Amino acid sequence: MTSTSANSEAILQCLKAEKEAMTALADLLKEEQAALVEGDVMRLNQTSVQKNDLVRQLADFDKLRHSHLKQQGFGEDADSTLNFVRQSPEAQSLWDSLLTLTAQAKEDNKTNGLMITRRLSQNQTALSAFQQGTTTGSLYGPDGQSSIRTTPAKGLIVR
Repeated sequence: MTSTSANSEAILQCLKAEKEAMTALADLLKEEQAALVEGDVMRLNQTSVQKNDLVRQLADFDKLRHSHLKQQGFGEDADSTLNFVRQSPEAQSLWDSLLTLTAQAKEDNKTNGLMITRRLSQNQTALSAFQQGTTTGSLYGPDGQSSIRTTPAKGLIVR
């Protein structure tokens, strides 16, 4: 196997790995959406950690792919990937799938962001309703401690 064909194979492997990771991310975003609808905070915490890991993996695969492209004489920009995938039907198919998955994941992430914003707004509204009866205007301070202070009774000396 020549160096060029080895690099081509390495790029194809990167594209396959990227597609797998993007599929996992797209599935995870659907799971996150379900957790948001159900208000399942534990599952949201789990998906958040998994999402961060997948995004990190995708970034690593992207860097690796660009490194292989550079070794094969392509540039390091987005056009270099396009130039490479146009040379191989398998690479083109992988790339098209990856772009489709990425677009879907982007849309699902946007939807989830809107759901989170709505949930946050509802929580802020509920918190405001609780705060209306307090004189301090806030139940908790920035340190997480109660900001409602009671004033001690003035000293009364009983003999």
